[in-house]
Amino acid sequence: MSDGKGAVGAGHYPSLVRNEALKSNGYAVSLVLRGHKAMPPFGRMLSDDQVAAVVNYIRTHFDNDYTDAVTAQDVKDAR
Repeated sequence: MSDGKGAVGAGHYPSLVRNEALKSNGYAVSLVLRGHKAMPPFGRMLSDDQVAAVVNYIRTHFDNDYTDAVTAQDVKDAR
């Protein structure tokens, strides 16, 4: 959801707000690339730069303050 608070309905979408699981940038990269449960994988749709941008956005917004930025090379290595 646009506020990052997640949702419950047809699926369960966990909140991104103050989400300590995002502390590990590898976890976030894996989620975007491969998906998990109700979240589809986006690895085939997004470039390495785009995945890095999404991960860096969610790790620095929604009351998250994980400033060790993910690079396109990090994403490439995770593919």
